[in-house]
Amino acid sequence: MKITSAKLKERLFFKNSDFQKIEVYKTNFGKSLFLDDIEQFSEFDEIEYHDTMTKIPLSIHGKPNNVLIIGGGDGGIARECLKYDTIKSIDQCEIDKEVVSVCREYFPQMASSFDNPRVNLTFDDAKEFVKSIDKKYDIILVDSTDPINQSKPLFKKDFYEDLKNILKNNGLLSCQVQTPAVSHRISNEVYNSLYEVFDYLNFFFCTYIRDGHKDNTLFSLSANKEVEIPEKFIEYFDLSSKEYQKTRAFLNKINWIKK
Repeated sequence: MKITSAKLKERLFFKNSDFQKIEVYKTNFGKSLFLDDIEQFSEFDEIEYHDTMTKIPLSIHGKPNNVLIIGGGDGGIARECLKYDTIKSIDQCEIDKEVVSVCREYFPQMASSFDNPRVNLTFDDAKEFVKSIDKKYDIILVDSTDPINQSKPLFKKDFYEDLKNILKNNGLLSCQVQTPAVSHRISNEVYNSLYEVFDYLNFFFCTYIRDGHKDNTLFSLSANKEVEIPEKFIEYFDLSSKEYQKTRAFLNKINWIKK
């Protein structure tokens, strides 16, 4: 069973890598990538995800020079980061080289970003990779799959602590946290861990419109100090929908504690 709102037409690719099942399907939204039966994106609306996850932290920061991307083997986040002239270097750690290979073939509009000289792609386990880094970043983007299998460690407190160690004092961290938003058990652990590690925590989201229905993805925004959200981005932080009531309740709680 596939987790998707798309209508599958034809399977174009299938392979079991060392880490996950990788599939590409032709759908009513163009080609879509599936990892372990979960749709990661479609050609039709991938820009909503990748643009939002990138522009919010990079724009709020103002003048980021370097970025670390965890995951993101499709190349979409790297592509969006490259649109910012201030970015001098992008380090990226992806655990599964097969994902990159597949995306180079089926989604070159995204994966071609890896050919840019500003992008340094490494294939490694991110949990170990971040421990070996001897520099600090303006922006860290964790574009991981959901917290199952190889991605579970990327939603743990010790991983967030390692990320804090390589984040500049005025740096920003953003993580994909849609699954924690809709799972109470996971949200308690993930949200509390982020709150305990960082001095600032907030959440923003992107929206896709598919056949008249809305699908959302939630992201966290963390920092070592308070962050002011520009007026033009306030709507991305409006968690008034029923889907994010647990997230909204958590933010209300920690804001009350700070007072």
